[in-house]
Amino acid sequence: MFAAAAFGAVHNQISFTIGASYFYDVKFAQFAIEPMFHNRIGAALVGALASWWMGLLMGLPAFALGAVTQKGRRRFFYAGLRAIGVAITITAIGAFVGLAFGHIADINALVRYLPMIDAFSDPVGFVRAAIMHDASYAGGAIGALAALYVMWRAREGRSTQGEINATSD
Repeated sequence: MFAAAAFGAVHNQISFTIGASYFYDVKFAQFAIEPMFHNRIGAALVGALASWWMGLLMGLPAFALGAVTQKGRRRFFYAGLRAIGVAITITAIGAFVGLAFGHIADINALVRYLPMIDAFSDPVGFVRAAIMHDASYAGGAIGALAALYVMWRAREGRSTQGEINATSD
């Protein structure tokens, strides 16, 4: 949860830069951020509040699997760190894919499909930030599956090709 909240805070620094309208027009009100924090601090707060639950959703299955497959606290701890690192890396890749898409896509065509287009102070920036956020959640879902895989691969008793060759000598 803490890693996801930190990721969300950092992520929102980037999305605030490309689409502050996303925060001013929707997110600050949605998360009841005080007006004095309608800036990068508020964007970081929104990121932490919007992301911590994803960490819980991603982490519970992976750490539950680790609890039954990892022998000892040390193995569990290091497998967990690897799982968190893999999940965050894949989520970040998803965010950057969304960011790239937002910059190469015909945003003006996408903006025309927004309801109440006049409600947004910067429709193009809004759409770019929204695409980045949606892609981050998709990356997070893939990252959750990857975290499960990391925990599964780290289980004790699993023999690798190197171990098989070493024992046959």
